[in-house]
Amino acid sequence: RCVQETGINAEYMGKIFIFLFKMEASQDTFVITSEKKNIDTYEIQEPWKSAGYESTKYVSISGNSYSKEFCRDFGEELKKCVNLERLNLNDIFVGRKKDEIPESLTNLTKYLASNEKLYAMDLSNNAIGPNGAQALAPFFETTKTLKVLIINNCGLGIEGARIIAQALQKGNVNLEVISMARNRIEDDGVTHLASSLRNMTELREVYVFQNFIRKEGMKNLLEALKSTTKLEALDVQDNYIIEGSVDALISIIYNSEKLKVINVSDCNISEDSNERIIEALEATNLKFEKFGYNYNELNDSDLAKRFLNVLVTENPNLKRLDIKGNDFSKNTKKYYQETLKAANKLQVLSRFESDDEEEEDDQTQLFSDLKV
Repeated sequence: RCVQETGINAEYMGKIFIFLFKMEASQDTFVITSEKKNIDTYEIQEPWKSAGYESTKYVSISGNSYSKEFCRDFGEELKKCVNLERLNLNDIFVGRKKDEIPESLTNLTKYLASNEKLYAMDLSNNAIGPNGAQALAPFFETTKTLKVLIINNCGLGIEGARIIAQALQKGNVNLEVISMARNRIEDDGVTHLASSLRNMTELREVYVFQNFIRKEGMKNLLEALKSTTKLEALDVQDNYIIEGSVDALISIIYNSEKLKVINVSDCNISEDSNERIIEALEATNLKFEKFGYNYNELNDSDLAKRFLNVLVTENPNLKRLDIKGNDFSKNTKKYYQETLKAANKLQVLSRFESDDEEEEDDQTQLFSDLKV
């Protein structure tokens, strides 16, 4: 491990070794330690070079801010990592000018399409926007191995979502996991995404929470997913599931035999729709591990009890049940506590009420639990 602490260029053999940043290099890993630093230049890292670029399987530069010059030179290093499998580019442009970021993304990814092992990439928490999405498009159009794409909180908007979705579709990318949350992609953006997801036969996990997706967009997304036979996790929290999108959600419950994680919290689900969703759950044999149902007007005591009964009875592996913000009576709350306690699952239950927004934000993160 090399401890790098000043902005003076490094010289290696026979001279004073002064470093720009902290890093770790082992036989198959290269990590620049997250220190919230601005890093403008890259020098060849002898420990990484000595360990062998060809053996590197995981690279992370998350948590610092890098210039376009750094990205240009670091992209040349990534080119040598022919066996790279996972790349973490989360949170790497804080404070950088928006017009620099597309060039930086191009420099980091332009050689990766030829990599035959790269299957997972995290680009979250960067100001990518539509222009950055355009810079990433050539990679998405040509990669043959990408299976996991995490691109949360990147300011994509409708246009950025369209560009990425169409690039994935053009490249026939067959993802297993897609997370495009907190990007304000709205109805039009998610409709483009749905078109690309429809052809992904290996899709297992979809996370698009907090995207201002309303009736038509949600309907298009869920209809695209209802024939996805391998779907295991779906998180659409804090969007809208109303009218036709309720039908599509119910179809997913009936058709997705492997579904074990679902989060439809804060989706404005009506009381009538609650009954139809619960009927679908009662009619299937799904084995849920996590279920999010906060703030969905599950107010009727009988419906609330039926909801709990089907989850407890049919799901021995239930690890988490989010139920905050529904107007439960004291008797209903008591019923939940006693039923879960009897099943030795009281620990899976969320609070019934909470005004702590930070706590709820943490819960959202934990629900997704994604990392490269």
